[in-house]
Amino acid sequence: MLVRRILIAAVVGAGFTAVASAAQSSLPQCAVLCQEQVLASNVTACSSSDGLCLCGDTTYQNALTACASTKCTVRESFLAKRLGDRTCNVPVHQGRPEVEAATLVPLILASIFFFNRMAAKSMGLAGGWGIDDYTIIGAYVLAVAIFAVNIAMIQVGFGKNMWDVIPMDNITDVYKRFFAFVVLYKTQISLAKISVCLFLLRIFQTPAFRYTTYTIIGLNAAIGVTWVLVDSLRCNPVHLAWDGWTGETPGTCIDFTSATFANAFVNIAVDTIMVLMPVYEITKLNLSGRKKLGVGVMFAMGLVLTVVAILRVVVFYLNRWGKNPTVELQPIVHWSVIEVSIAVLCACLPTGRAMLAHFFPSLLGGSSDKSYPQPTNPSARGLGASRQGQRSQIAKTMSYSVDYQTKPQKRDSNSFVRLVELDPLKEGVHTSS
Repeated sequence: MLVRRILIAAVVGAGFTAVASAAQSSLPQCAVLCQEQVLASNVTACSSSDGLCLCGDTTYQNALTACASTKCTVRESFLAKRLGDRTCNVPVHQGRPEVEAATLVPLILASIFFFNRMAAKSMGLAGGWGIDDYTIIGAYVLAVAIFAVNIAMIQVGFGKNMWDVIPMDNITDVYKRFFAFVVLYKTQISLAKISVCLFLLRIFQTPAFRYTTYTIIGLNAAIGVTWVLVDSLRCNPVHLAWDGWTGETPGTCIDFTSATFANAFVNIAVDTIMVLMPVYEITKLNLSGRKKLGVGVMFAMGLVLTVVAILRVVVFYLNRWGKNPTVELQPIVHWSVIEVSIAVLCACLPTGRAMLAHFFPSLLGGSSDKSYPQPTNPSARGLGASRQGQRSQIAKTMSYSVDYQTKPQKRDSNSFVRLVELDPLKEGVHTSS
């Protein structure tokens, strides 16, 4: 009942009062009765035939709102509001287009880096296939699905004022698709972050870092499962999540705004920790300052995702779910679509460096990965040992690195990826020190 009254109050405001006599027959009976009742109470100095005056009379509009909240259903108030807006020449709010550069470009970039990662793995680069690769595949598929669901919502009226959505049953379709969007979003963000954590486990081997990372993985999984359940079961009965706007079925729903803020703040905190963890580990490596800066910046790119998450919260705060959800929810949906693409992009950035090292080694100040395959047999190790006197031409392998190689080692090659600092080689020999 409370939701019903809020919606009615929202749509009657500039209302149906200015509808000309020719349109009176189209008005719901409750609207006609409210007009007659309010005009008879002399709360306005406007003539009943002066539609322009009535459109701008706030006192009159407030009186109509109070009347309609008790006499009209939500559907009736939407119809009256739409007729009133057209008579008062109020433009129809169209919202965002189905496809726009702001959401399409991040998805295209994410797709480029994702398929680059898949190609690198297929070529045996970047440490070979691992669980982090399979989880990012799932995250990418969900990102594409989220992009598609956003388009599907706009096609049935998302972004327009609720009272301008025709037919009205499309409002239910909007909410159903929004329901799916929210569940997909919470799942995708958690999956992408878990993928990043699994990747970090393949690089950094210190016990403290690994224990922390496993904790973050568990936390991300718990966040995803918890909020998927919260969003899926926030209404009792569940179907009120998409048809509760009609006010025709009794029931209750938890506060969507509070749940969204809680989820956002937790995710921002986790994002920040995930960015700082690898950057801190890199500062302890025996790498040159230039190498530390390059690798550190690569991992710090995760801050972009954190910034987008913060912008998403600010936008949601400024457009909280209230009187006109089909308009007010579009900004947060817009930023959510951007966020899921950037999550995939950030997770795939390190492999982009692998492909650069493979095809354009000069850009990274080293040689092609093909020139320093990891020795996997005694004779190869002997060759490396016999050249101890030529250290200036030997690559120096540090304890932490990303070793992009053509042929993975037989010894658990999928579970450990090493960071490598390379001096330019003349003879293409590589050993571990």
